[in-house]
Amino acid sequence: MVDYPYNFTDPASNWTENLNTNRNILLEDYTGHYCTGCPDAADEAKQIEDANNGRVIVATLHSPDGSFQRSGTDTIFLIDYTTIAGTNYSFPSALNINGNPWGTINRKQLDPLYPENYNLSHNDWVNMINNELSTSPLKANIQIQYNYYTETNGLFVHAQTEFKSALIGNYHLIIYLVRDVVISPQETMNGIDYQYHHHAVLSDNINGTWGTFIKADPNDGNISYNDYSYQLTDPSIDSTFNINNLSLITYVCNRDTYEVIQVIKTELAP
Repeated sequence: MVDYPYNFTDPASNWTENLNTNRNILLEDYTGHYCTGCPDAADEAKQIEDANNGRVIVATLHSPDGSFQRSGTDTIFLIDYTTIAGTNYSFPSALNINGNPWGTINRKQLDPLYPENYNLSHNDWVNMINNELSTSPLKANIQIQYNYYTETNGLFVHAQTEFKSALIGNYHLIIYLVRDVVISPQETMNGIDYQYHHHAVLSDNINGTWGTFIKADPNDGNISYNDYSYQLTDPSIDSTFNINNLSLITYVCNRDTYEVIQVIKTELAP
């Protein structure tokens, strides 16, 4: 445990009843700054997110594949947006993401005959998301509380997960740290956009690539509490890590199938 100031000694006593009745959707947009088709997909993702009033949450994951991301060997595309987790999710792939732009919708398998296939073209995102929003029952609720200490850039995160039905499988809680906006060059169909706004950039996982195991075969009403400490990047070194530009995306997934059963987004602005 990092020794930040800590005055949140009993997180469980601070929770109120979670009255949410909506299952939200995680849209993971796989991209790269050399991918000329990716800006169109990113625009589609942002439009879907904006149109659904918090029910659809976008995370942008940068592919480590050399044809899409060559930071360190280029004089223009200097920033490496890849992460350990994003690499594990894509090339080579737990989810068999085999190109950009592709996306996953709650990491649902798309065809029972091909259980390794989670890829969906951005042209098909809206139809699948609308179907998920209208047919998917609420299986879990999540609440997040946090403490941020400016003097140390220390972050404490407290999570409550409540299962709303009996389920089969091994369930994990995973927390993304995302930068809401990062401006840097991006290849487009019309050349390089030097002031491109990268949206919801996955920047790290607070609790590791596959998160924290919380429950096997949970029953309706099972509740888990988890606490994490994390050292944020000093914003005086990289201003994109200013607390006003950071959010947490927290989700519960079935580790056996990868399917996300609930997701929420928490802005870290003080």
